[in-house]
Amino acid sequence: MEISNETKKIAIITLVAAVFLNLLNHEFEKGFQKSLVEAIKKDPAAIRNALIAAAGAPGEAPPGVPPAPPPAPPSEEEQLKQQLADKINVDLGNSPILGRRNAPIQLVVFSDFQCPFSKRGTDTVHALKQKYGDKLMFVYKNLPLPFHPEAMPAAKAALAAGKQGKFFEYHDKLYENQGQLGDTLYVQTAKDLGLNIERFNTDRNSKELEDQVKADAEQANKLGFNGTPGFALNGVKILGAYPQEHFEKVISALGAG
Repeated sequence: MEISNETKKIAIITLVAAVFLNLLNHEFEKGFQKSLVEAIKKDPAAIRNALIAAAGAPGEAPPGVPPAPPPAPPSEEEQLKQQLADKINVDLGNSPILGRRNAPIQLVVFSDFQCPFSKRGTDTVHALKQKYGDKLMFVYKNLPLPFHPEAMPAAKAALAAGKQGKFFEYHDKLYENQGQLGDTLYVQTAKDLGLNIERFNTDRNSKELEDQVKADAEQANKLGFNGTPGFALNGVKILGAYPQEHFEKVISALGAG
């Protein structure tokens, strides 16, 4: 079959156009790739978020896109700022108090006599009391945890000792002998401290002291203390048995030391 000159011209023009368009497309791709690389370098997070949005699965990276790294935990300084900004008011009521009521440092604890972390917190309180002396007022409130069977009896025994002016002496003995909590220890400690045993037994089994312990626990839960120990240092919440240095940083930040 013979091909006309006109057809040959059209074929040649079509071929040249195809080659030209192919070259043009290649240059466009190179330019696009270069622009894309530059965009990724400038703002990788934005590119990733755009890919995630295009994939239509919020919070999930599409295939081939690496997951975003987890956010960095807040620094100790940021945590301290948050603590200082999130102050609470604790109703002291008739809780046992050690020190001057007008002391510049007021430390309240919600604690559990059977909790080992509470014991650690008590050791820290003693160290702080030794350092700051009469500048620090210490207030003890009870938060007996339900899985500690001796927490409630110990709390009532300590409050009963407090009715005879010996709360903190009794408090210290209970923590020193935490592994032996029980009726034998409660009575023997009362005897060692020279308490009136009949009155002590009556008080520790009274509804009054049980209600006081429950009121402490209810207040703790309202303030966001769900475990022990929980501290309020001039209104600043400290959740857990932090080391002495952390309390000193808060005191310094408050200008109370």
